[in-house]
Amino acid sequence: MVNTRKTKTKIYSYSYSPSHITGFFEIKDDKNPLYKGSVGCGIVLKAGCVTEVCLNNDLSQREIRIKINGVEEEAKTTKYVVESLVEKYEHETNVIVSTDFEVPIGRGFGASGAGALSTALALNELLSLDMTLNEVAQIVHLAEVENNTGLGDVIAETYGGVVIRKKPGPPGIGIIDKIAHRREKISYVVFGKRSTKAVLLDDSMKRGINKAGREAMKELIRKPNLDNFMLASRDFSLRSQVISDNCRDAIEAVDAEGGVASVAMIGDTVFVIGNSEALKEFGEVKESRISDVGVKYFMFLHK
Repeated sequence: MVNTRKTKTKIYSYSYSPSHITGFFEIKDDKNPLYKGSVGCGIVLKAGCVTEVCLNNDLSQREIRIKINGVEEEAKTTKYVVESLVEKYEHETNVIVSTDFEVPIGRGFGASGAGALSTALALNELLSLDMTLNEVAQIVHLAEVENNTGLGDVIAETYGGVVIRKKPGPPGIGIIDKIAHRREKISYVVFGKRSTKAVLLDDSMKRGINKAGREAMKELIRKPNLDNFMLASRDFSLRSQVISDNCRDAIEAVDAEGGVASVAMIGDTVFVIGNSEALKEFGEVKESRISDVGVKYFMFLHK
C-alpha cells in the first residue's frame, strides 16, 4: 500500500468508462438501495469518459476536488464514491478527480454513472483497496440511487454490450442478459438537458414510465434482437409521455423515411442504429459504436 503521508510525490491513476443509453425501463423500488434500480434495456457506447485521480499530499488541508471537463463541480454522485472509498483507506490524503467526457452530460448517456464508476475503479487501484469489480460497482450504484442520478446505468457500463436488465441492482445483485450485435454505429442528435432527479421524484410520471416499461419488456423478450429493441424503445418513448416535442418530431421524421428512432432515457436525445438523413434536419448528428468493453483501469504513475 502506498503511504502518502511519507512522500511528497503525486500519484495518479487513470480509468475509462463507456456511456449508456437506456431505450426503455421500469423503476423497481426497494427500501434497500442496493436492491433498488430498474429493469429494461439499453446500449453501451464506446464514447464515454476518461478519469484521472490524483493523491496529493502537498495540499494544506484534506479535501476532495472534482473537475468535470476542466471545470470544478460539486458532482455529488462522484463525491459520494470518493468519500466512501477514502473511508476505507488507512491514511489521510487529498483526492483530486478530473473527468473528461466524450458525451454530453444530462442528456441521457448515463454520464453520472460513468464518471463515478471510472473514478471508483481508479481510486480502488490508487488506494490499494483490493476491492473486486462488483464491490466497486455496488458503491457507485448506491451513489446513483442516493442522489437520484440513475437506476440502471452502472451495471450496463460495468459490462458493456446491448444489456437487458432483468433484475434491478448493481453487479453481484442485478441480473442481466445481452442482445447479440455487430458493434453497429449509433447516430444521435442532442436537443437539450433533462433532469433525471426531477423525473424520478414525480410519482405520476413514474406510473406512466412503469406501465410503458412493462409493455416494452414484453415486446423485447418476444424477439430479443437489436431491431426489436429499437421498436420497443420507440413505443416506450411515445407511450411514457416523458419526451419533448422535438424528440417526438424527430422520431416521426425518421419513421417517415422508413427508419426507427428512439429517445435516450432520461434525456432529450434521439438516436438511431446506423445513419438517418431525416435526423440531420434536427441538428448536428454525432455517432459512436456499440461497445462490448465495460469500465477498465489502464494506468498508474508517479510524478
